[in-house]
Amino acid sequence: MNLKMMLFSGIMTALIGLMLGLAVSEISQRVHRRNIVIIGGGVLGFVLGFTYQGIKQEKDERQKEYEDTK
Repeated sequence: MNLKMMLFSGIMTALIGLMLGLAVSEISQRVHRRNIVIIGGGVLGFVLGFTYQGIKQEKDERQKEYEDTK
């Protein structure tokens, strides 16, 4: 698996998660939960992006192996 690609995907989705967390915290206007929502969005984005890229790479590898057996 390409770890660099997985990290890049995780970082990019973490940035998107941070932006969504910032938007949600602005809409809710709860000052005491602002940091938790922003950091939570970033962490959730990183985990989702990293995991999705890993699954995608694994699927591509299996597809290649399947085509080689034909």
